[in-house]
Order: sequence, then C-alpha cells, then structure tokens
Amino acid sequence: MKFFVDTANIKEIEDLVPTGFVDGVTTNPSLIAKQGDDMAETIKAICSL
Repeated sequence: MKFFVDTANIKEIEDLVPTGFVDGVTTNPSLIAKQGDDMAETIKAICSL
C-alpha cells in the first residue's frame, strides 16, 4: 500500500515527508487556488521536497 498526501499546503507536506510514510503528493488547481499561491511556484516547491 502506498500513501499519498492530497494537499497544496507546503507546510503540511514538509511536516509529513520526514515521517517516511508518504510516498507522494497529489494536488489540483483548486487546492492550490485555496492556498492563494502561484500555481507554478507551488508545484516547483512540492517537487523540490
């Protein structure tokens, strides 16, 4: 079984990745829009984790 975080919140992802339980991140434009962040920058930040 694999676990994916479904969020655009960078802080949430940063907190969860070190646990070792997260296999990846899913997100979508509406989640990024709710954060109020730039889509390209958010995707770059997620990929850098």
